[in-house]
Amino acid sequence: MAKLSALVAAEADMAEAELTRLKYARNQIKAITKTVKYLPLLQQITQQMSLREQYFWFLKVKDIFPILMARAIALKISSRITSPLIKRYLDPRDPVAHPQCLVTGNDLMRELNLKPARVIGELLTEIQIAQIESKVTTPQQAIDFANSILQSSN
Repeated sequence: MAKLSALVAAEADMAEAELTRLKYARNQIKAITKTVKYLPLLQQITQQMSLREQYFWFLKVKDIFPILMARAIALKISSRITSPLIKRYLDPRDPVAHPQCLVTGNDLMRELNLKPARVIGELLTEIQIAQIESKVTTPQQAIDFANSILQSSN
């Protein structure tokens, strides 16, 4: 897949059209076009990303990460950028690359008397980032953290 991503057009739409004409499977087309899309962003990184940035990066590229890193290494993207990301990806306990939620949306709705809404997802994201930054470590701390966010927004 990494080799194929090097052979297609550098724009995701054009790469998709090429691969579709060549009758590649839909999942292969998706992986290659996603690689083509995110490789330039990886090439633009000049310093280590923050934990928050890494978290969102892994959310976007987790399914194609090995392909993306193979391409990055082939293109000689600095190991200062790639090595920490690879290390995180290879550690199944790493909270940035492999997040484990302390609480669910149902927990938040029950504990904080909330109705289903977009704010639940936003709270879960902020809890996850707080967990990555070691600001919360238990479900109760996560609930309290969410409550503090709600209080400060009112």
